[in-house]
Amino acid sequence: MQSGGYVSVNTSGNTLDANAIPIPKENADMAFDAATCIGCGACVAACKNASAMLFTSAKVSQLALLPQGEVEARERVQNMVAQMDKEGFGNCTVTGACEAECPKGISLENIARMNREYLKATLSPGK
Repeated sequence: MQSGGYVSVNTSGNTLDANAIPIPKENADMAFDAATCIGCGACVAACKNASAMLFTSAKVSQLALLPQGEVEARERVQNMVAQMDKEGFGNCTVTGACEAECPKGISLENIARMNREYLKATLSPGK
């Protein structure tokens, strides 16, 4: 989480009302579903590769789906994947064991979204 699973934009002062930013209902629902991840580690324990991609992807997806997360999207996904690799977690082989064990029902779709975000971040020119 310290590697970017948050929004560091200063929101104090004269901020816009949350309802003033139009967000498609489908995106809001998917972001909310991803945000329900409690970081319990059941996904990592169930994975034959000890992959933390379901947890990491839930945090990346939560903010990637909302306009508030766009500011740091590129750095967030790169930093969180780098930290996951640094910690020695394995890679996802899409067996689905993590999704089956997740008490919050976090979907494998989040891993696909994180992979797309990561690819987009690595192919786009830096700031």
